[in-house]
Amino acid sequence: MTIAQYRIFGIGSDNDDLHYIGWTRRSLDEEKAQIFSDVAESGSHDIADWVKQAVDGGKIDIFEIELAPSVEDARDSATFWCEYYRTLGINVVTGLC
Repeated sequence: MTIAQYRIFGIGSDNDDLHYIGWTRRSLDEEKAQIFSDVAESGSHDIADWVKQAVDGGKIDIFEIELAPSVEDARDSATFWCEYYRTLGINVVTGLC
């Protein structure tokens, strides 16, 4: 049995907003601040600015989409979910797709 090691997650300003999709090995509950910092440092200026403003304003939320057993599967999953949410008309900003 393979244990999922990567978490595919979404970040938004509230439950009805999705702005970013990514993946991490970090705990979404215990390491939120570090995940937000990682995203801000690794993304484009638009993503970094949005994350910083959302964190400073206290209007940021993170949620798990699914788990993946490898970095390749995590990358593929994040790309799939980004494209899926875009077909629903949600403007997902991410460097993945």
